[in-house]
Amino acid sequence: MKLELGNIQSDYARWLTSYLRHLKYKDASTNTLEVYTRILHKLSKFIDAQTLVHCLKGLNKEFFLDFIEYAAEHSSKGHFSKKTKQLYISVLKSFFTYISDNNDEFHTFENAFKISIKSTKKTKKIKYLTNAEVTTVIEYLDDMCYNRGTYYDYIYALAIKCMLYGGLRISEVLKLKLSDFTLSDLLNDKGKHDIYELHLGETKSGEEQTALIKTEDITEELTYFKHLYSRSDYIFQSKTKKTLIHRSNFYVSVKRIMQKLSLDKKGLHLFRHTCAMQLYRKSKDILVTKEKLRHADIKTTMIYTHDEMSDVAEAMR
Repeated sequence: MKLELGNIQSDYARWLTSYLRHLKYKDASTNTLEVYTRILHKLSKFIDAQTLVHCLKGLNKEFFLDFIEYAAEHSSKGHFSKKTKQLYISVLKSFFTYISDNNDEFHTFENAFKISIKSTKKTKKIKYLTNAEVTTVIEYLDDMCYNRGTYYDYIYALAIKCMLYGGLRISEVLKLKLSDFTLSDLLNDKGKHDIYELHLGETKSGEEQTALIKTEDITEELTYFKHLYSRSDYIFQSKTKKTLIHRSNFYVSVKRIMQKLSLDKKGLHLFRHTCAMQLYRKSKDILVTKEKLRHADIKTTMIYTHDEMSDVAEAMR
């Protein structure tokens, strides 16, 4: 078969159809077919959503690792065990070995799967940014908007700040409209309104919720979008297609920002974790942290107290 005939989406679909037919011919079990189909369809959606790779030959080790990290972060547990990671690699390797063995150009994906997997402990330490790293990220975002000021500079700045200062999940951020930001009736000690209330219509619990964020943290970014859109418009739109930005694209773009800053920490949930740790360290009140994160069960929030004690113990050693 020809390795490539059209765009990456159509070529991937063509090879996937051929591969699944091959598995059925090999009398693969029903369970195997279901697992392989599910994982490879997830990859198909990841490919459709991203805009960085445009042909099959462009798929490499970094791309597959991005996909696995993305799939893990958006799984029900928020991470993959070593066994699950190995399963994903096994399925991907099998599929792309089939392509390597059957394309007319003898193109191989062998080097893309030289991947070593570290085990993920159930009590793994939460990833979050230190105060110095938060300063580095915020200074970079502010400088990016001030000196370059492109549409996507403001997109990334507002989204990251909503997660970092408001404790929002990326799925909640990407569904925000301008009308979701309203000035709160709450007053500070100077008698001024300094808090935005963020209406969240689509949350993990399925219920409508409200998040809080200081006005000064997002004033510049919000003003930028107020000049572009009406109150009923979604903020996080693709500039050209006018469709909502997919979180897989956002994941890859933020990963590149972190690499530019030499910060070896990955994942979009990193910013929500950082918000929680900073608030807990400042307030020492687990109930306040629970309300900020909008957790249904305080047991979920308690992990931050454990992480705080872990840091203290580490500093004492």
